[in-house]
Amino acid sequence: MQKHLVPLLCLTLVLSTTGFANFVALIPEFADLWSLSNSEAGWISGILLVGYVIAVPILAGATDRVDAKRVYLLSTVIGVISAFGFAYFAEGFWSALTFRFLYGIAMAGTYIPGLQILNDRLDESKRIRAVPWYTASFGLGTGASYILTGYLIEVLEWPFVFITAGGLQIVCFMLILTLVPTQKKTPTENDTKRHLLDFRPVIANRPAFAYILGHAGHAFELFAFRAWIVAFLVFAAILSGADASRAEIGTYVAVYSVVGMATSILGAQVALYTNRSHTITIIMAISFLAGTALGFLLGMPFLIVVAAAGVYSGLIMTDSASLTAGIVATAQERLRGATLAMQQVIGFSGGAIGTVVVGWVLDLSGGQQSHLAWILACLTIAAGSLMGVIGMRIVMGLASHSTNHSVSTK
Repeated sequence: MQKHLVPLLCLTLVLSTTGFANFVALIPEFADLWSLSNSEAGWISGILLVGYVIAVPILAGATDRVDAKRVYLLSTVIGVISAFGFAYFAEGFWSALTFRFLYGIAMAGTYIPGLQILNDRLDESKRIRAVPWYTASFGLGTGASYILTGYLIEVLEWPFVFITAGGLQIVCFMLILTLVPTQKKTPTENDTKRHLLDFRPVIANRPAFAYILGHAGHAFELFAFRAWIVAFLVFAAILSGADASRAEIGTYVAVYSVVGMATSILGAQVALYTNRSHTITIIMAISFLAGTALGFLLGMPFLIVVAAAGVYSGLIMTDSASLTAGIVATAQERLRGATLAMQQVIGFSGGAIGTVVVGWVLDLSGGQQSHLAWILACLTIAAGSLMGVIGMRIVMGLASHSTNHSVSTK
């Protein structure tokens, strides 16, 4: 069963995240339909991550005490409600905000609990090699979300985009229910004594916490990029005079995600055989420079901008699996669920902030039709890498100093 578990969980992760970009891929349409400002569009995009952040410490942390399969199944039901609810009842800012918030809760109960299903059922060597494939599948699923949304909106009304995503959540439920073996988990006395939301032991583990901070900067950059890349490419096409359909732009973004999956796995393999923290530092520094340069390419031929955005997207993803593998490798075994929960809380908080901040930057500097606004927006997105690497290196330095001090006093 072990050899089938990894591809199964990767598949269900792809299917469950096809709802991720249903709104962000249609920001221009919803902005016109509901008269949304860039800030309001940013909030609807980012509220998914807020729901995720609120739910993940409870849902992911619970997997240290109960079978992650149970958490996963419950969360897919919430995902179905969020998708069909948006399709049939969303009619403006507040209703859209509510249903995307629910989708964030659903994602919190599938992404990390899915990883915990693997952690609980695989031995150590297989677990370390499974993590990059699983985390990279998240990028593949979000890419599928962009391309599916792009093609469906060309032939159907927007509610059918969300109905399709809800149907795929039902498929996930059936696959996990029937193909993942149930596992009884007995919490230790220490597990029951520790409050579910007590993350002090995780913070005290400085190597793991350093990777968590690095991941927060990565998430700020990644989710801000994914939330605004379609709108960026729409403006790039207009500025260059290119006749690019929404389906074509959605395809480009989907290709970015597939390439990102490959670069994420490649980065994890390189980090496995080198100094992981140093490799991540170099990757994040290059990503910052690439993102800063992207905005200045607007006005050049459309395909050059598309290619440059693809390179930047690949760089963003190159450190993704490496950071998660670093967290898994340095986490205490009995606190692995809590450690991953904290990674997600801090990381997705960064992602939510990044998504909203980019919307603010656009509003304050001229809007989606301003070249200067997009230059500043790209700089804001790229700043995530810079913040992440600074936070990671500071805590790594503190951990090293503490270790050296302990040795010198013995």
